[in-house]
Amino acid sequence: MPPMIYLLLILATLLTSLISGVLSMAGGMILMGVFGFFLPVPAAMVLHGVAQAFSNGSRMWLYREHIHYGVLGPYFAGAVIVLAAFIGFSIVPNKGVMFLLVGLLPLLAILMPPSLHLRVERKPVAFVCGILVTAAQMLAGASGPILNVFYINSDLNRYEVLATKAVTQTLGHVIKLIYYAFFVTLAVQLPAWFYPAIIAAAIGGNWVAGFIVERMQDDQFRSIGRYVVAGIALVYIGKGVYEFIG
Repeated sequence: MPPMIYLLLILATLLTSLISGVLSMAGGMILMGVFGFFLPVPAAMVLHGVAQAFSNGSRMWLYREHIHYGVLGPYFAGAVIVLAAFIGFSIVPNKGVMFLLVGLLPLLAILMPPSLHLRVERKPVAFVCGILVTAAQMLAGASGPILNVFYINSDLNRYEVLATKAVTQTLGHVIKLIYYAFFVTLAVQLPAWFYPAIIAAAIGGNWVAGFIVERMQDDQFRSIGRYVVAGIALVYIGKGVYEFIG
């Protein structure tokens, strides 16, 4: 790839990590789309897994005192079930499917009625969350908007949301990374220096975001992301349709 593409991908990682660090959503979805534009699906999934594992992992460390541990057990159980299914069927989506899912999943999440009361603190809800969110990560690469549905009505404050989401998202991206690296040889050989640069950008974005979160209110934190996600989702749906008919 041309050197400018590497620079663009590093910059995209930095900016989307900043977005995720502030909103706890949207950043991974944007980054998956950027990687998908320039790389084959397996390569995009692996690189996205590296970036997001470190992005969410650094956020998990920053807010480790606020993790809501009651969510994690049921969530992990649901994630393991999905991983077993993907290994059994060796599923790899094509680029058109990936872009459509990246675009459609957030819109479906926005349209889901609040009356469902999907509060992630409830163990059965956390188990279902683990299944749906991990499946979305494996098929679309990103799952933040779907995950947000399970937190929007919760009683957790913004720090608890950031911390607990970061744990589950780190797990999901590590699963995705291992799965696609094991089953698929990368179609694009990326230089060795590129991975540390992506990791540094992911961690740096979260570090800067921490200063912004301190100045936000919980109601701002919960409302802003919906508008960001909806606009980006429409772009990716268009890209997915183009992949099928182009």
